[in-house]
Amino acid sequence: MDIREEVNKALDALPEDALEGVLEYIQFITGPPEVESSEEERKAIKRGREEFSRGEYVNWEDIRRK
Repeated sequence: MDIREEVNKALDALPEDALEGVLEYIQFITGPPEVESSEEERKAIKRGREEFSRGEYVNWEDIRRK
């Protein structure tokens, strides 16, 4: 029996109320779905990178001390 068959057999043996937890775990280990950024988000990222390259940023340590 291969691993997929073993997993399916184990799933079939689970009570219905346990399946939600299994599904949540599968979604967790497979990671979030890929999403396409909006035009507005791409522009904001570009502006941020440009500002950073010009040295227009504040260090986290400076913010934390204030």
